[in-house]
Amino acid sequence: MRGIIEGFYGPPWTRAARLEMLEFVAARSMNAYVYAPKSDPMHRDRWREPYDTGSLNHFAELAEYGRKHDVRFGFAISPGLDIDYRAPDDRRAVMLKLASLLDAGIDWMVLALDDIPSRAGLARDQVDLARWLLDALRQSDAAMRLSLVPTEYVGTVATPYLRELGAGLPEDVDVMWTGPTVCSPIIRAVDAESWGAALGRRAPIVWDNYPVNDGSMEHALHLGPYRGREPELSDVVEGVLCNPMLQARASQLALATAADYLLDPAGYDPETSWDRAVREVGSSRAVAIRAIGTACADSPLLPAEQLEAARLTRSLADAASEAEWGRARAALHVHLTAVRRAARTLGEGGNDDAFAAELAPWLDQARAEADAGLAALRLLEHLGPPRPAPAGERAPERVIDDAEPAMHHAFATLFAWGRARSRSDRVVFGPRFAVYPAVVQLGDGRPGLDVDLALVENANAIDALCRLALERYRGWTATQRDTTLGAGTD
Repeated sequence: MRGIIEGFYGPPWTRAARLEMLEFVAARSMNAYVYAPKSDPMHRDRWREPYDTGSLNHFAELAEYGRKHDVRFGFAISPGLDIDYRAPDDRRAVMLKLASLLDAGIDWMVLALDDIPSRAGLARDQVDLARWLLDALRQSDAAMRLSLVPTEYVGTVATPYLRELGAGLPEDVDVMWTGPTVCSPIIRAVDAESWGAALGRRAPIVWDNYPVNDGSMEHALHLGPYRGREPELSDVVEGVLCNPMLQARASQLALATAADYLLDPAGYDPETSWDRAVREVGSSRAVAIRAIGTACADSPLLPAEQLEAARLTRSLADAASEAEWGRARAALHVHLTAVRRAARTLGEGGNDDAFAAELAPWLDQARAEADAGLAALRLLEHLGPPRPAPAGERAPERVIDDAEPAMHHAFATLFAWGRARSRSDRVVFGPRFAVYPAVVQLGDGRPGLDVDLALVENANAIDALCRLALERYRGWTATQRDTTLGAGTD
């Protein structure tokens, strides 16, 4: 199984976006699409209420469209917030809700019991409900498939809940798992085998929370390639379903690379795949999308310090020679200029360009960030490359005949940097402060929070570049003051 699960919190996709995504995944040999948007009230908060005729017609359209494209369409119901698992009325409500989806031609149901409090006896109640539901569904369609999203869906350690769930569920009920944490930077085959063993040696379906950007991550775009999944993973799982971003069109960049991995895990190369995805998804705008994509590629799978701008800024700071400094400064100038130009080019597309419309808030921020970075580079260029320092001493600053232009460049850097930091909380060139949902298992299986994975601070490359430039200017002004004072005392 290779596909996507529309399972994020936030505005669900439109009809047009789902139809386009079905066609997109089919063209890349993906064969599954699950409808599970948490913010559809009829899916979760008001799960007992029936869908109206228009919605049911839409589900029937999606199921039929999927069949035509060899993509199995699944529907998820998420009653865990308030269901009484053993109450006949609630069981009837579940079945009545799903019966209308059966009539719409859907032959795959997902019982989503995630993101609810745990308690004693929960696994037993969920097993009983799942067994009853599978029997009831198969009375209508013997080929019906049922999958389960458990309440404990992260980790690699066996728990009483997982053992009871695995022992009681029918063998043909699939169970979903997100990896060692909610948005797992790395998923290894041994992780999947450990979690499957806890469920009675049941191969899980990976609910892969990439490139999703909901909740605390909604200020970021995850445009970089799929990475961090071992080739051997595909041998020990039932399938992989990627949870996309709130932005359906922009999600296609990362999803195209995920499709490449799922087709050929052993031969997959993230950068080669991403280059191809940029060309295919970007089409005539590929150059601009590539530039914005490199500035918005950080995610739980890729630390911000690996972004191109961050790498070049470190090279500039660490340059051991004037030639190295010059190359790093020139490369950074080219990169920032390309991002700024791309933001302007894509922004001119307006609302008629679905991709650009989704990216609009980030395009505005990209221009502001690039302006600040370019201002910092102008200040650095005016100051010139740092001179090598004698061992154990501070490098001497260059003599600049006219201090006023240097001051203007410093002011320009401060003002542009201030605009970038104040105009938006959209993440471009890395986050200033970000929180990821890094729920993990403790050693005994109980839930915990990995603070190192959850919290990212001061990881914006433009901040680092502006600080570098202003620190150079501070050093130069200190030298000039010392020189002036020295001259006055002779």
